[in-house]
Amino acid sequence: MSGPLASAPARPRLRPTFQQIEIFLKVIETRSFVAAARLLGISQPAVSQAVARLEEIYGGAIFTRRRGARLGLTPIGEAIQPAARTLLDTVDHQLLRAAAAAQSRLGRLAIGFYPGIASGPLRAGVEEFIRDCPDVELRFVEGSAGDLHRQLSSHDLDIIFTAFLPDLGNPGLVQEVLWTERLVVVVPSGHAFADCKEMSWAEVARMPIILGASKGEMTGFRAIAARIGNRPFDCAHHAVSRGALLQLVRMALGITVTFPSAVVPTPGVVAIPIEGATAVVAIEAIYHAGDNNPIRHRLVRHIRACIAHPPPGAAP
Repeated sequence: MSGPLASAPARPRLRPTFQQIEIFLKVIETRSFVAAARLLGISQPAVSQAVARLEEIYGGAIFTRRRGARLGLTPIGEAIQPAARTLLDTVDHQLLRAAAAAQSRLGRLAIGFYPGIASGPLRAGVEEFIRDCPDVELRFVEGSAGDLHRQLSSHDLDIIFTAFLPDLGNPGLVQEVLWTERLVVVVPSGHAFADCKEMSWAEVARMPIILGASKGEMTGFRAIAARIGNRPFDCAHHAVSRGALLQLVRMALGITVTFPSAVVPTPGVVAIPIEGATAVVAIEAIYHAGDNNPIRHRLVRHIRACIAHPPPGAAP
């Protein structure tokens, strides 16, 4: 639209720069243009120009100037000082947070793990990570291999640590073997096999087995069945925690097969390694390829370091 009725374009709103705000606050601190310039490493005319620009923006003097007296604040200066200080502090804080995030010391990470592997190198690595990056927000999800894989694929989890997953053949995911564990049989301390150094899969198959159930997921059961082979065996599932499962073993309701790192000290039960190469299970870290998540990278580095150099008192 043109002509006398056409509206004029809106005048851009004038705003101070961060440098002008910093100069303003430094002048308040020193009550001197000269001293402020010296502390900021700029010239005194540059300080005067910045103050003049602020006075233009806010429409009046912001400092009182009296010969022989230190600078003081006018009502305009007093009005804008709190907001100026808050703004500069907020910017400084956000820049520090951004730098921390870039150094993978700030942010969020959602971690999934298979039941029974949280007490070994994973725990040690997470503890070191927390000491290194206390401001990172961690969220943990315990679940079956299949459920963890689904949550990773839907980006609900950033990384999962699991066993019993086959080669997924997915170029979008990285499957990195971090460590291995030899499966153990947990039996009551009064069991006939309690003093054995090792047990075979054939011996395991002859005893009633109890396993934890997770939403109908059968990954663990299938992995054990594959290792037992064609031998018939009796297996019952219970929707209980790992600790409760060990108590069921203690009550002689059956034996269970698990990872050594899952066997928390429990009176009345004994863990016996299973012999043979088929009892050795790889624990993998699985994450999205090319995600370049520095927090995830740092966590995995801590876990690798704990595997290579276990902390004192760590389980073998």
